[in-house]
Amino acid sequence: MYMIDTFDGLRAVTLDQLEAFVVVARHEHVTRAAGELGLTQPSVSHHLRSLEDALGLSLFERVGRGVRLTDDGRALAGPAAAVLAARRSFLDVAEGRTGLVVGRLAIAASNTVGIYRLPDWLSGFVERFPGVAVNVRLVNTHEAIRMVHDVAVDCALVEGPEPRQGLDELGVEVDELVVVAAPEHPLAGLDRVRLADLSGHRYLAREPGSGTEELAAQLLGSSYRRGPVLELGQVDAVRAAVVAGLGYAVISLAAVADDLAARRLCLLPTGRQRLTRTLAALRRPSSHSPSLDAFWSHLRAIATVRVDGRST
Repeated sequence: MYMIDTFDGLRAVTLDQLEAFVVVARHEHVTRAAGELGLTQPSVSHHLRSLEDALGLSLFERVGRGVRLTDDGRALAGPAAAVLAARRSFLDVAEGRTGLVVGRLAIAASNTVGIYRLPDWLSGFVERFPGVAVNVRLVNTHEAIRMVHDVAVDCALVEGPEPRQGLDELGVEVDELVVVAAPEHPLAGLDRVRLADLSGHRYLAREPGSGTEELAAQLLGSSYRRGPVLELGQVDAVRAAVVAGLGYAVISLAAVADDLAARRLCLLPTGRQRLTRTLAALRRPSSHSPSLDAFWSHLRAIATVRVDGRST
């Protein structure tokens, strides 16, 4: 077990305790944090109690089924995350001295990128660096960016207009958003679908925080969420629901290209210009571990986006 030296006579604090503290602070929920850490809920609770006993401070207070940082907890969350990041950086640099034979890379990917593009992006990297352990967490764009800022991951791969101030950004590909429905859907039989027509039909939506959902509001204008809405948390769930004829959706062309080719879905003739967006990688300016630098160079080599954000 890794230990941090005692201070002022207090018991030693372990890195396991700090990691539990940081992850619970991010989720504001012990059970969800346990799922991310691969631990049981009692184990995470034990780490938190041990940390509070060692510090002589109360770090969380209960709020309904979740928890919330106390003032002391908020003051310590940033330094705790920095300690964990410093340990990861130390180990990565040490491993990098051997020519990146081994290493670790933690990625937060938005659902569309993580499911439909990341496997292709990773293929050449893992072949070149088979000793680098890659951990990918699928979340929405908002959460992925927050995880980078919170030093929970090394980099994020996202889409959408979410603010990215303070982060290095590398455009990798251009994606397109389209409005689709199943061929048997009533909207699919129209020669022209006016945006006003959409309000009488079920809209299949992603959850708030999704990069796709933010741009869907721009594409649909005043008809956005005006009619019945079925909210689904994953892009694959939205795609499956559209194929099943449950409604129409705004979705990434990368997610439905095969369905369109096989005529399981069709584009709705809304007359609106399709929206394009850049699929991008984000990292903290101070993050330069050998594993991350190697992955960043790999993404730059395969990128098809010019400086102006368009495809090459």
